[in-house]
Amino acid sequence: MESNDKKVTTDVLDKPPRRGFLLVVGWAGFLFFCLVAGLLTMVDFFKPKVLFGPSSRFKAGFPDEYPVGKVSTRWMKDRGVWIVRTERGIYAFLAICRHLGCIPDWIEEERLFKCPCHGSNYNLDGDVVGGPAPSPLFRVSINYAPDGQLVIDKSLKEDRVGVREKGQFLLPV
Repeated sequence: MESNDKKVTTDVLDKPPRRGFLLVVGWAGFLFFCLVAGLLTMVDFFKPKVLFGPSSRFKAGFPDEYPVGKVSTRWMKDRGVWIVRTERGIYAFLAICRHLGCIPDWIEEERLFKCPCHGSNYNLDGDVVGGPAPSPLFRVSINYAPDGQLVIDKSLKEDRVGVREKGQFLLPV
């Protein structure tokens, strides 16, 4: 019987301890994960933070495509811009309510831009005619491209009424 007891104890002592092995593997995996995460964080830190989106400039077609006295909602869904043609010329509005930044709707029957959130109303010139909005809709830059198409630039916008009388942001047709 003694030989069996000795054999059992020698077998246990000859095998490496499993807990120690698992402990070493676990710590090595954790340290490897920390090293990789740290390196990826450093690489991400040095990459430029750029938002890639649609350009703020776009061609909006030819002036003849926009009838006089009408508001075109053609670019509303894709670009967030209304184009208005009057007897004085063509201008474009950024579709952002000046109260809290909601997206107004053009209501043809009432000839008003109406914000569904808080009730701001704007007339065909973009001026506030009702509601809590503190200032008129933003007009955005509009020019001709060399091929005769309209070019809208949403990055250039004006909101002061005094500038509108000077003829800026209004393209004569």
